[in-house]
Amino acid sequence: MMTNWLLIISALALGLALIALVTVIITSRRQAELIERQQQRLLMLTETASEVLQLREQFKQSSEPSDKTDFAQQKAVAQLQQHVAQLTEEHKQLQQKLQEVAEQDPGSKLYQRAAKLVVKGASTEELMQECDLPQAEAELLISLHKKGA
Repeated sequence: MMTNWLLIISALALGLALIALVTVIITSRRQAELIERQQQRLLMLTETASEVLQLREQFKQSSEPSDKTDFAQQKAVAQLQQHVAQLTEEHKQLQQKLQEVAEQDPGSKLYQRAAKLVVKGASTEELMQECDLPQAEAELLISLHKKGA
């Protein structure tokens, strides 16, 4: 009778551990997607800022303008400088957000690494060694990847 209870409790504990693992994996995937989207936005902002700086240099290198053209160019340069300042601020904010997201859950980095290894075709034993995972978790990661593929 006592062993039946122990088996039931063990099964429940294993079930809860698997649910927790699945939750961590789903959360880490969402964080990875968020980081990827933010990196893409950061790249776009960097490219835009580079283009704005190139336009600014072109304005500076233009030939001797008349007074009206000079005023228009000065106004355009001022607008470009304001735009560059806004882009720089957004760039800083995105970098800060990326850092915060990356530091949020250090434990999820282990599962992100394990997930990458699974995608590359790592075996259960490789996952256990490389990521210091128990066999059940390594097998679960591999089976989840097979279901998602």
